[in-house]
Amino acid sequence: MVDIKKLKKITLFKNLKPAELEEISKISKIKETKKDQQLFKAGDKRKEFFIVLSGFLRITRKINDDKQTLAFMSSDNFAVESSLVDPKLKHSHYGEIIESGKILVIKGKDFLKLRNNNPDLGNKIYGNIIKNITERLHHANNKLLTVYSTGRIASTYANIYNILNLILESILTVIKANQAFFVLFKPLKNKAIIQEAIGYKKNQEIKNLNISLDKDPFLYKILKTGEDVFVDREDFKKEKKWHLPYLKNSALGVKVKVGKNIFGAIVLVDKKEENFSYNNQILLNIISRQIASAISTAERMENGEHKREYIKPF
Repeated sequence: MVDIKKLKKITLFKNLKPAELEEISKISKIKETKKDQQLFKAGDKRKEFFIVLSGFLRITRKINDDKQTLAFMSSDNFAVESSLVDPKLKHSHYGEIIESGKILVIKGKDFLKLRNNNPDLGNKIYGNIIKNITERLHHANNKLLTVYSTGRIASTYANIYNILNLILESILTVIKANQAFFVLFKPLKNKAIIQEAIGYKKNQEIKNLNISLDKDPFLYKILKTGEDVFVDREDFKKEKKWHLPYLKNSALGVKVKVGKNIFGAIVLVDKKEENFSYNNQILLNIISRQIASAISTAERMENGEHKREYIKPF
C-alpha cells in the first residue's frame, strides 16, 4: 500500500475522493529505480502501469540496429497506460531508467479487478489518463487539431456516408497507417458491410464487401464485446484467423456506438513501421465518439429520410 498523502500529489489522482484514493493505495506500490535499469522491453507483456515519482525514464524504439528516443519522462509522467486496459498486450518500445529515483507501480490485472468492483472509479482514472495524453499530444504536435477538425467535419454534414472518404483520409493523416475503412453492422442478419475504404490497391473490392460475422473474428469481437481490437504484426504472422480480405500485417478497430447500439466500426490496417499504440487507440476513439455524436444529431432531425438512413443498420 502507498500512503494516500503521496497519491494526492500525483496529477492523475488529484480529483479522487479519500475513499477512492484508499482503493488506489491498496493496489499500488513504490519501487526504487537505478540508472541503466531496463523497466520493460519490446515483446514483453504490458503487465504494469508506471508513474514516475523521481528520476528519469527514457522511452525508445529500435529501427534496425539504431535506438530512437521517443520521450523522456520525469516526475508526474506516466507510461504503459495500456496495461490498465489489456495487460496481455505486448510492448513495442523499451523503457530505460537514465537517472535513479522512484516509480509508482500498479499491476494491470489488479486495476481491472478494481474497475470491475468500482466502475465509476475506473472510468474516472481512464478519463484522467485520456485528458493527460491528449494534452501531451496537443503540446507535442498538431495531431489533435486534425482530430478535432475531423469531428467538426462530421458534425457539419447530416449524412456521414457522403464524407466517409474525407474522414478516413483525415485519420490516416494523424495515425500513419496504409489502409482504413468504415464498416456498418447488421446484427439481425449477423453481417457487416464495408461502407468506405481507402488505401487498398482495389478499393472497390473492399468497399461494399458483405461479411458474415460468423467467419470474421475481428469484426465479430468488436460487435459482440464492444472492445477495441488490436492485431500486432507478430499475431498476424502466427494466427491464420487474422488473414482476412481487408487485413494485412496489423490492425486497430474501434466501435462507433450510437446510444446503446454498436452502429459500426472504424478500422485502421497496416501501421507503418510498427504496431498500433494506445495513443492511436485514444485518438481513434475520440473521432469515433464525434462521428457517433453526428449520427445521433441526424437521428433527432425531423426529416424522416435522415432517420431511416441512420437507423437501418440496427
